[in-house]
Amino acid sequence: MDNLMIMATDLMARETRRVDVAAQNIANGGTPGYKQAVAFDQVVNDLRRNEGVPVSATNVVTDFTPGKLQHTGNPTDLAIRGQGFFEVATPEGAAYTRAGAFHRDEQGYLVNAQGFRLQSQDGGDVRVSQSDWRVEQDGTIIDHGIATIKVRVMTFDNDQLLARSGNGLFKTSETPLEASHAQLAQGFLEASNTVTGNDMVQIMQAMRRVESGQKLVYAYDDMIGNVLQRLGDM
Repeated sequence: MDNLMIMATDLMARETRRVDVAAQNIANGGTPGYKQAVAFDQVVNDLRRNEGVPVSATNVVTDFTPGKLQHTGNPTDLAIRGQGFFEVATPEGAAYTRAGAFHRDEQGYLVNAQGFRLQSQDGGDVRVSQSDWRVEQDGTIIDHGIATIKVRVMTFDNDQLLARSGNGLFKTSETPLEASHAQLAQGFLEASNTVTGNDMVQIMQAMRRVESGQKLVYAYDDMIGNVLQRLGDM
């Protein structure tokens, strides 16, 4: 009967995690550059369980499929056509993002909502004038008719090694590579790549499976209750 409880608790934990992932995607359906999380099941060996019952774990990976580009007309909004990530400097080191909703701070640096500065190809901070500047498709910034710096766009051999760190940022210990074929679109933002309808279906299916797990727990409780009652009657 212990196996029944293992199956029930495993099922409920796995499906609750699936609900959390889908809810996160839905909440970020309107967040520029957001990349949806995808939950999948993997059979694992749990050495803490001596019964030898196979259990599952819900792993979460990121779907880095590019979202659609939406025109904003804001010159500080940038989007990447194709693969690649913007690099921003954080107090903990470099972070990478597809969210190109930058703005010009008081010192003229292009920063994201958290104030992290966009990085240039030479490793410096991207700084622009208050007006009369543009970003070419290759990332080169033309400021008052002069090519100044180039926006850094990086890629990785394995995107799945990127770990979410919040606010649309990803971090990794892997060495980034220059995304030589990436093209930038100024005045555009990349939309979230979530599909809300699919996530709603995932939530409903997961909730039904959670209910099934609860029924197993109730059945287990009934069996234990019956056993104890019979032992008491002996």
